[in-house]
Amino acid sequence: MSDELEQRAVDVENVDLGAEALLREHPDALVCGLSSEGLIVPIPQSIGFWGQAAIEGRAAIDVVAAEDRTKVVELWRRGLQVGAANGRVRLLEDRSRWVTLHFLDLRDAHGVLLCVIIPGEELAEGEDIPAKKPQPAAPRFCTLIEDKAANVLECDEAFTRMFGFSTEELIGKHALDHIHPDDQGRAVEGWLTMLATRRPQHWRCRRARKDGSYMWIDTTLHNYLNQPTRNHVLVEIIDVSVEMKAHETVQRQGELLRRLTEGMPVGLLQVDSERNVMHHNARLVEILGSAHADDSPPSAYTADEEGNDADAPSLPSLLCTLSEESSASFGAALARVLGEGVDLDVEVDVVPDDGDWRRALMSIRALLQADGKAAGAITCMLDITDSARAREELERRATFDSLTHCHNRRSILSALENELDSPRRAELAVLYIDLDHFKQINDTLGHAAGDEVLVMVSERLRAATRRGQSRTDDIVGRLGGDEFLLLIRGLPVPEIALGVARCVRESLTAPLELACGGVELSASMGVAWVGDEAIGADELIRHADEAMYRSKEQHQGLPVLASIAAA
Repeated sequence: MSDELEQRAVDVENVDLGAEALLREHPDALVCGLSSEGLIVPIPQSIGFWGQAAIEGRAAIDVVAAEDRTKVVELWRRGLQVGAANGRVRLLEDRSRWVTLHFLDLRDAHGVLLCVIIPGEELAEGEDIPAKKPQPAAPRFCTLIEDKAANVLECDEAFTRMFGFSTEELIGKHALDHIHPDDQGRAVEGWLTMLATRRPQHWRCRRARKDGSYMWIDTTLHNYLNQPTRNHVLVEIIDVSVEMKAHETVQRQGELLRRLTEGMPVGLLQVDSERNVMHHNARLVEILGSAHADDSPPSAYTADEEGNDADAPSLPSLLCTLSEESSASFGAALARVLGEGVDLDVEVDVVPDDGDWRRALMSIRALLQADGKAAGAITCMLDITDSARAREELERRATFDSLTHCHNRRSILSALENELDSPRRAELAVLYIDLDHFKQINDTLGHAAGDEVLVMVSERLRAATRRGQSRTDDIVGRLGGDEFLLLIRGLPVPEIALGVARCVRESLTAPLELACGGVELSASMGVAWVGDEAIGADELIRHADEAMYRSKEQHQGLPVLASIAAA
């Protein structure tokens, strides 16, 4: 049937009848209408169909395997010449099966060319799919010859392959016609300099292709004007689009990194192995509150041969608002990161000029080279002031009594246990204090007055003890109700402990001026000195408690020393 169609192709009516017969015979075929340019167009209703599916897309060639598209072009040309053509090809979606492709010229009868694809058989066993012919590599170098007015006189074949223009389309055209508007200034400057100096000039620009796109090129001008055998300018062109694409990719990545770092809620700091500042973001100086806070830091600092940059701040000046202790802690941590390649976190105190204290977490991470050595470090700085204050508040509440601000029962007992485990336990004494007639104050003056008494008593106890010396600091604790415990350090003999207790008693005997009036106060006090005895915290407090009760029984308010050894 197909061979007969091709033989009768000169007869338009026969082609039309042959197309109808072909469609009747193959309802499973794929069909589409084509314009004279080969583009898919709607099929006129004047062409009858019998259940065929339509080919969609731009052109029929798009659905054919790449290695068979040359054959499609040959069939297309033959169909235009003689009215009908057919041949075997494979579809892009199934290259394991042959199909028969028909082109039928129905333009005179219906205004379109008809493409019909009929399913065929699978490839025979052992039948190889033809390999796609390798395409020659596109040239990357070409030349032009221009006159003194920059009009094109000649171009080589490589130029036409690189840019798609034919020689006829190029000859007589001015060079600027194909230069990107943004690059024309450099082109004119290079041309004029070449004419004035007669030296080769080089610049980089974008030159237009025929498809409307632009190619990045390196252009070199050689001035051969007014020479006996050559009166022209030789233009050498090198394709650098791959290089520029890589540069653009790096620039986009750099811009993305810059935008990310500037938008992050943490401060970022990068230093090299010599602690030169290579990069920091605005958030860092915002947290630090340093003199650099008004600067707009660049995305990165470029170090010179000596590793320095005039615009980059030094690390000490950038971190000048860290407290002295925090600066030392950060410096030690950074030294370990750079020296050992480890990652460390350190909390620091920031004390800016405005006095707004901040706590920050600095996470220092090593930037390692292929040999495992640290080429630098990057630090993320997170403002944790709110959480630090919340943590300190929780610690304060867990340590101190909310009314008197003395140590609470748990913390004073913990401090006592720590002292009993220390080497200086032999110089330790505890004073157990119980206010006399405190219940009467509550009952007669009210609980508010009672609370006021407890606050004043705690203030007098703190005033009577030693403060500010790390080794001999005394601790005042409230055990509960009107009972207090004093932890006294550095007492070599029990008599000194008893003398301290008498001084404390004197501080409590003065009248208290409450909001409701003055009250007289007295207290009973028991003293327990550790000495060489092996004793636990609970037992030591029990001895002091018993001594306090003996003091209370005497009704004189004098402190009583417990006899631990006898017990």
